[in-house]
Amino acid sequence: MEKYFPDFIYDAAQNRPEELSVEYNEELPYKVEKEFLEYLAGLWEDYSSQSDKSFDEIMNRHLNLLMVDAEYVPELKAAREKAEQISLWEKITQSNHEDVTYYKGLLRQYTRELLKVTVKDFVEDLPLS
Repeated sequence: MEKYFPDFIYDAAQNRPEELSVEYNEELPYKVEKEFLEYLAGLWEDYSSQSDKSFDEIMNRHLNLLMVDAEYVPELKAAREKAEQISLWEKITQSNHEDVTYYKGLLRQYTRELLKVTVKDFVEDLPLS
């Protein structure tokens, strides 16, 4: 998370970005999740001798991931549109940072929720011994 959302609070409080950086988009949570899955797959490879299941077999909470998507995706889309559209008033008052920070925070929260489901999915199939 720190790799993709570094100094989130400091950035929001001190830098107050008026424009949304291109790296903050709807694909970012999936990119983070993919990297995390690759990491977990490596761990599973190291310990899979203790189980008869493959990594793909243990990662079976697809419905839970879809539920997280359903909760966040519509709101993310609307928040992104607000962050990208800077009104004349926001230009004058330099207040679009509120929309940018809200979107980035929502994106960060969505990413965190995806990772929580992924961790839960992985941990529930770990051998106890």
